[in-house]
Amino acid sequence: MAGKATKTNLRAVPPDEPPPEPDPPKVQTLLEAIESGVYLDILKAQRRQMVADLKGASGPALAAMHRQIALLSKEIAALEAEAAAAAEEEAGSGEATGESDEAFDSEAL
Repeated sequence: MAGKATKTNLRAVPPDEPPPEPDPPKVQTLLEAIESGVYLDILKAQRRQMVADLKGASGPALAAMHRQIALLSKEIAALEAEAAAAAEEEAGSGEATGESDEAFDSEAL
């Protein structure tokens, strides 16, 4: 006999029912970000760690932490803008850039 059938939670959804909210993205620890090797994730994790470390800083150390956080934030913003521009360029290639495909030639098949 084959495996036991499992019950699924499928149901009809009314047309006016909104889709469920997506799960929030998982926040990586600094170690997880380093292991992933994604530079942007590493910078974001470093910034989160520095913000958490602000509680114990005072005087010149606090000022230095604020400066480092500001520098990280600028670099993160630049990398995110660069990624967004690349994604927009990739999505918009074709008509938006004035390029067009060659005419289809069924004889070429």
